[in-house]
Amino acid sequence: MTLHINYITDLKGKPKSVVIPNDEWLKYTKEYEMLKNKLSVLTGLESALKEVKAIKAGKKKAKPFSEFLNEL
Repeated sequence: MTLHINYITDLKGKPKSVVIPNDEWLKYTKEYEMLKNKLSVLTGLESALKEVKAIKAGKKKAKPFSEFLNEL
């Protein structure tokens, strides 16, 4: 994907801001939200796997399935 970036500079030519077309911005924000959701799911899975390992090692007590469902 080609970026259509414009820069706003100060009087000395130093970049101060970046401007991209709105349709590109909407694509990037949509992709960012999808990646953020994916990270949330993967982080949850990582936490669940750690919990399962702790239960198998006897360091944590397993919850009844009904209690698990009530947490959802």
